[in-house]
Amino acid sequence: MFNFLRNAAGCMSMYRTHPLTWRRLGRLSVALLLVSLGGCPSGDPGDKTRRLKMAHVYEFNAPTHSYGTAHFNERLQQAGSDLTVTVYPAAQLGSEQELLEQLVAGELDLAISGPSFLAMWHPPLGVLDAAYASRDLDHMLETARGDELAPHWDELRKRFDVRVLDTWAYGSRHITSNFPIRRPDDLSGFRLRMPAAQVWQASGAALGASPMPISFAEVYLALQQGIADGQENPVPVIKAKGFHEVQKCLNLTGHIQSSVQILMNERAWQRLDARQRAALQKVVRDLGEEVYRGVVEDEQKLIAEWRENGTMQVVDDVDVDAFQKRAKKHFSSGYPFSELYNQITSQHVRVDGQGDAAQ
Repeated sequence: MFNFLRNAAGCMSMYRTHPLTWRRLGRLSVALLLVSLGGCPSGDPGDKTRRLKMAHVYEFNAPTHSYGTAHFNERLQQAGSDLTVTVYPAAQLGSEQELLEQLVAGELDLAISGPSFLAMWHPPLGVLDAAYASRDLDHMLETARGDELAPHWDELRKRFDVRVLDTWAYGSRHITSNFPIRRPDDLSGFRLRMPAAQVWQASGAALGASPMPISFAEVYLALQQGIADGQENPVPVIKAKGFHEVQKCLNLTGHIQSSVQILMNERAWQRLDARQRAALQKVVRDLGEEVYRGVVEDEQKLIAEWRENGTMQVVDDVDVDAFQKRAKKHFSSGYPFSELYNQITSQHVRVDGQGDAAQ
């Protein structure tokens, strides 16, 4: 009985340090039920298997899940690890912001988020979602895993107890429209749907458009009714959400090389032993490579199909160099990540004499 009360007190202390909403009270009830069955939500110390809880907002058929998180336990088993990961995709446990709150509180062990959300905690991280910060997906991953971003990921760990295990590719973002977009002037007065986060809206303006913050669930209807003139996303997302049904042109701008970060609560990380940490880190990195290959192959396959069957007009003679120069001028100063942006973009190389290649 004493051990039960001690376990219960330990679990309750995790919640007392954070404001409780009614939704969290519901989760607390589940936590107390788990306590009554033998321990805290993170697992019974006497159990040989260490169970981790992960959640994200990406759908079951999205590359992040289908090529990545759906295979966690298979890969951990192959590695001979005693870790298991229960994954809750498709926003089953809440929105991206809510999942980050749960991660910080210790209610989740692992979560996935993008740079624009993490930039609300540490603004320089918004650089990864700034237009033309990266020349392609490879450059983005090299940057995210390199020395430029390392101290900024470390800030998340120090200030919020959130460790970044890896960065995964989400895809190269391209603009869709009802007429070809080849130069920044073509976006003058163009109502471009962009996510509401500040860095996304700034990227829309950097391209020359008039960005509109429309919720993702409402984009199809906004395009269909002409409320927005276009939107931008990776090609597989355009297909999955049916945007090709209400837009005529796919303009290969490759203006943002999108990423997501695999995050872990630092206290949960510290509870793992050295072998468990090594196995988890390796599986996360290996799955990231699978996601990268899947994202690239899916985009190439869809673009080839659309060229052949005319689903959309594929506009590949985009003046990427003009867009890039405009974006660089826009972000070179005045933003919390401007210095970092200038440092990263200085690594760009020219491709075939025509500026940076669009992916």
